[in-house]
Amino acid sequence: MAGPVARWIRLGLVEPLELHAAYSGLAAAQGADAAPIVVWAQARTHLCLGQSQGRAELDPGVNVPVVRRPLGGGLVWVDESQYVFVLIAPKRLAPGRPARWFSWALAPAVATYRQFGLPAYLNEQDIWLHGRKIAGSGAATIGECAVVASSFLLRFPAEAFARSVAGPSPDFRGWLRDGLSLAMTEWADHGALPAERELEEVFRSRIGAQHGWRFENAWPSAAEQESIAEARAELSEPIEQGRARREVRLNARRVLTRV
Repeated sequence: MAGPVARWIRLGLVEPLELHAAYSGLAAAQGADAAPIVVWAQARTHLCLGQSQGRAELDPGVNVPVVRRPLGGGLVWVDESQYVFVLIAPKRLAPGRPARWFSWALAPAVATYRQFGLPAYLNEQDIWLHGRKIAGSGAATIGECAVVASSFLLRFPAEAFARSVAGPSPDFRGWLRDGLSLAMTEWADHGALPAERELEEVFRSRIGAQHGWRFENAWPSAAEQESIAEARAELSEPIEQGRARREVRLNARRVLTRV
């Protein structure tokens, strides 16, 4: 018997702002009874700040685009050597405690690695392989939805990332680069890289099997496109200005909750 329908939205290779506006706008547009969505994409090279971070995290000479995502977590490097996936699901489908969202959302990715012969495993909100981190994640509630994002990391440019992080000296940057090389790993270190469509199909199958979903290929509706445009406008604001406005909105929500 076929399971519930879910939507698979394949964006292809997009600009940094478009990636984050797409999943943010899609999530904001969903009602409590909406079908779950998985966004699959690649993005052009950029640095991605967590929702509570500012430019103080970055080296002043950074020369790649910077976007602050509407999800938690720390500073990450995103480029064309990653396949990004974002699970967007009404909160009624997610585990009740947000701390459990990571295992719920990332277990199919672990199963995908293993199907390709890589013995990955969950370590809190990250995916590890042979004692080193191969993928992080970020999560947030957006509108009525639980949103969890991660990626399949085919290659990781530790040196370029280390140059982008704020630091007091070249020695610190060297220490960070060496530390990242020890703490992080990449798919390319462990075998042949998968073809994109094969990786996508295996992951789609694994996530459908775990959650009992039957995927249909989809594209944002007109209303969702409007919501994405609103998210794009918000994410386009200067980093510090956008953070201040977001904090005002969060404080207003806390006050309303107390009342």
